[in-house]
Amino acid sequence: MTAPPVSSLRRRDLAGLVAASGAILLAAGCGRDPAPVPTSGDVPRDPLAHLDEVRWDGRTADDVLALPIAGTASELETWGELGDDDAVLDPARQSLISFLEAAYLSPGAVRGLDDAATLEHVRSASPEYWRDLLQSAWDGGDRQVYCFAPAEGFASVGRPALSMDWFRADHDGAPALLLGGTIAWTVLDTATRAVGVVAYRVGIVATLRTGTETEAESETDTGTSAVAGSISTAALRATIHGLDACAVGESGGLVVPALADTVEQRAAQRATMATVIAAPRIAREDLLDPGSAALTGDDATNAACA
Repeated sequence: MTAPPVSSLRRRDLAGLVAASGAILLAAGCGRDPAPVPTSGDVPRDPLAHLDEVRWDGRTADDVLALPIAGTASELETWGELGDDDAVLDPARQSLISFLEAAYLSPGAVRGLDDAATLEHVRSASPEYWRDLLQSAWDGGDRQVYCFAPAEGFASVGRPALSMDWFRADHDGAPALLLGGTIAWTVLDTATRAVGVVAYRVGIVATLRTGTETEAESETDTGTSAVAGSISTAALRATIHGLDACAVGESGGLVVPALADTVEQRAAQRATMATVIAAPRIAREDLLDPGSAALTGDDATNAACA
């Protein structure tokens, strides 16, 4: 198959608010991971082996769930009913983390699955308000947005590095729970043993119920009454860095890291390390700003078609 030019790789959003990285798709499709998958100890040149613990929070979904939520309810206009107790938001946080884990943190779980089974894997772990949109994405050929797995000949190494922050915020007259940061994988070319990184920047703005809505406003998609602190809807934006853009098209959207020994691909890896890995945090203001440069991608971090 002839790879489409970089500019023709379409941007597809989730509820109209998922951003692509520069001119390439924001995430990579799901397929087979090469097996066996190496651990970080097998890769002496692992670029993520020694990260700054101030900037990076851990390697698992549980590490992200354990992080505190920044922002004081009394300083926000819409948080009077919800207050400062983080535990009130535990179900909301778990629902978002379950989606991220299925979509981006566990590529081995979709190894060998066909399109339908891959969709079911991600969909079953997704909040109700995203499931129809996931189906539309799969039907439209855009499953890559919602599932990370390396293309044949490449492998992810160990666990991803995670740099994430939770925030309370006011958004469009309602309380919002924000989650933003970077998910970074060490990746390996299994033939050449070249090593590099692929990184996602992710931003979620989730609108919360306060428990004071009318009966119609507080009813969930399943017809049950929603409790205070539950999510009524959420928007996701994500960008991806460290890719060979042309090869992404040739592979049908699977992740193809920029690991070839060329000037362009070496430059993409250097830019990813310098601008994403070195500065993985996303500020509250950037999560709330639809036009923020933090979540609109950086062409320098991906190797474009010649």
